[in-house]
Amino acid sequence: MWGNNKTTRWTVLLIVAIIMMMGYVFWDIVSPLTTNLKSPLDKGGMNWTTAEYGFYAGSYSIFNIFLFMLFFGGIILDKMGIRFTGILATGMMLCGALINYIAIKYISALNYTDLPLTLFGLIPQHIKLQVLIAALGFGLFGVGCDITGITVSKVITKWFTGHELASAMGIQVALARLGTASAISFSPIIALNFGGIQASLLVGTILLLLGFILFFIYNMNFDGIIKEKDNNTEEDKEPYNIKSIITLLKNINFWFIALLCVSFYSSIRPFLKFATDIIVEKYNMNIIAAGWITSILPYGTIILTPLFGYINDKYGYARRLLVTGCLIVVVSLLLLLSPIGTGTAWMPIMIMVMMGIAFSLVPSVLWPTVPKLVPLKQLGTAYSIIYYIQNLGLMLVPMTVGNIVTSYNGRINYTPGIIIFTIFAVFATIVACKIKK
Repeated sequence: MWGNNKTTRWTVLLIVAIIMMMGYVFWDIVSPLTTNLKSPLDKGGMNWTTAEYGFYAGSYSIFNIFLFMLFFGGIILDKMGIRFTGILATGMMLCGALINYIAIKYISALNYTDLPLTLFGLIPQHIKLQVLIAALGFGLFGVGCDITGITVSKVITKWFTGHELASAMGIQVALARLGTASAISFSPIIALNFGGIQASLLVGTILLLLGFILFFIYNMNFDGIIKEKDNNTEEDKEPYNIKSIITLLKNINFWFIALLCVSFYSSIRPFLKFATDIIVEKYNMNIIAAGWITSILPYGTIILTPLFGYINDKYGYARRLLVTGCLIVVVSLLLLLSPIGTGTAWMPIMIMVMMGIAFSLVPSVLWPTVPKLVPLKQLGTAYSIIYYIQNLGLMLVPMTVGNIVTSYNGRINYTPGIIIFTIFAVFATIVACKIKK
């Protein structure tokens, strides 16, 4: 029924891209509800502190970092293949989401526990049991989501090497951003009309169940059509061994890509976790309006990311695009720090449009670069190393910001957090300039 043709390639792309889109919906489904989480219990909130929310947001990466799950995931992918790893990863996403939902739904926000480890004060020692269990679930989800991400990247590379690789990855990223945008814009509406934060989490969990089913569909109908060796060179046919990893680690461009990944995503991804609350505080908006303005960032990427991927495929200019994207983030965050437009709608809208352009430029070039640096046989390991380094930022930055804005002068003030985001954006710009053609 299915052959190795253009229609089949794009059908595969649509399936795996939708799976990742479901993951990104859940990843960001709580982000626009920060204000709700911090609201008192008698007003329908959870009475979370900003530090507790920062810990929850950063918990996405806890297992990936401290248990080295991404390394295991990359090795499992390269050794066991796409079928096994994909089912394992999407199943972990679903299980983590269920734990997260159960914690918010059934564990009282009045119950507290004390933690023996606080990660140098980044994790609140006296913490709600609800927050802790939800964070553990979010951490398990994070393991599954990132392993799904490297699996999907390998699927796309497998099917599109020698064809429209950058364009295909651009479309996958665009659909992932659609997931983020949908979560940010619709989650407050669902929470407001259908039973609070629990309702939003339930919708996200159901979508992950659909993603789990979709991977079964891919396995049954498509995976066996193309053998991995069809995309490999003679070098790629050599057995997978430690020597191959060492060769990878000696590649200076690989490390520049990894550093760019962690610095760029640390300037944008954690920002998105706090963006709705920042807009509410600085520009005097209600939470639904702020959520829609925040969603401009990912919505803008839906069209622009495939466009920039096409430009990268056709003309190149990879380094120029990377540097330009990072510079736009720097300018956007500096505008956010400035007093210009305070209390207005046009300034946050302009900032989100600019960051949306940047969030299209950089990923559309960054991710297709990796398969050009490493053979398919090592691709899972390569992506796992990059994702691991990225996760360091995705864990530490929101935890740090959550603590700083809570304690800064005894009141909520996001200025120190925005400064942190800006520092990472500046560093990303410097690294992008160092990448060799």
